[in-house]
Amino acid sequence: MVPILVVLFIGSCLSTPLRTSKYFLKNLAEQNFPASSFPKCNRKQADFNDCLSNAVAVTFRQLKQPHPEVGLPNFEPLTLPQVNIAAGTTAVHFSQNFKNVKANKLTEFSSLKAKMDFDTNILNLEIYYPELSFTFDYDVDGKILVLPIKGHGTGSMANKNTLVAITYHLEEKNNHYKVVNTEMMYTKMENFHINFDNLFDGDKALSDNVNNVINENWRDVFNDVKSGYEEAGAKVAESVFSSLLSKVTASELFGEP
Repeated sequence: MVPILVVLFIGSCLSTPLRTSKYFLKNLAEQNFPASSFPKCNRKQADFNDCLSNAVAVTFRQLKQPHPEVGLPNFEPLTLPQVNIAAGTTAVHFSQNFKNVKANKLTEFSSLKAKMDFDTNILNLEIYYPELSFTFDYDVDGKILVLPIKGHGTGSMANKNTLVAITYHLEEKNNHYKVVNTEMMYTKMENFHINFDNLFDGDKALSDNVNNVINENWRDVFNDVKSGYEEAGAKVAESVFSSLLSKVTASELFGEP
């Protein structure tokens, strides 16, 4: 789930600090956000990647309310209507159907690095989160490890010390970039905790047992569906970022070649 949420924002914020809409600047002024706090970067400067990393990070941390004039939703929390992940092959024998997903602490990363290679047109991002948390509505029916799992209701999820790597493969034509392919990977995670309320029609003993087994074996559980989360996130990233790139020229993004 994390990759989807992260990329939704990253794809958006990369274009935001480089846009000069008078309505956007007026909105920033009304909220006491000086336009100078959203830095621009030029590909010709020696410290371009450091500048880009700072630009994305500064923008990300300040956008804690919606900015409809530039197409940015509220990211504290960020709400996704639906996330569907296919069943795994070893530990998770059921599809995960989440609705009304709310992600918290997306702007509370401890580090963010961005790197653009203009020879290959590849943009890399690395974001490190001390903690992320989610709430959602769920519907599950199947097996996890050797235990049956069945129910629908509300749930929560949290993970700690997570590093997400995102790679955009871009193509430049007529002063516009388009996304050719997007890849996403979890390169580090130290803990994953999930809780499904109301399993087995509210049988607390069975619910507690299944939730405990999941969390005691969280690494096996997560690794079984990890690729599904990464693939789903990459698709969302490509869709969102492609839409934004169609509105902003390559020169506006990174300066003249």
